[in-house]
Amino acid sequence: MSRRFRVIPVAVLAVLTLSMPAFAGQAKPAAKTAAKASKAMTVSGTLQKVEGQDLTIQTAKGTEQVMLGSDVKIRRAGKTLAASDLSAASGSRVTVRYKEDNGHKMAESVTLAPEKAAPKQVASTKGTKK
Repeated sequence: MSRRFRVIPVAVLAVLTLSMPAFAGQAKPAAKTAAKASKAMTVSGTLQKVEGQDLTIQTAKGTEQVMLGSDVKIRRAGKTLAASDLSAASGSRVTVRYKEDNGHKMAESVTLAPEKAAPKQVASTKGTKK
């Protein structure tokens, strides 16, 4: 009888040892999904319109909708802007860094391309007589 009690724990230990890789393999896809959800992505294009907290960006592949988060950082030429300044920036090149949250793109940062300076008017000396 004592031999039987020794075989049972060894068998149980063997079953547990062999099943551990299967359990470890099941945990990996969940970890990958969580890592993918928290990974920041970017979209670049032309800012088409701003409606409340929603940005519409025209990209080479089509239009993208991005929502502004409450703690979004908006910058242009090294200066911080307010979210209300974005509506005046329609037509500007923009790069938005965002994270996916329940199927919505939530902006973490918005970087506007610097405004182009107006071309300088050069006075022409052609055709003037002295």
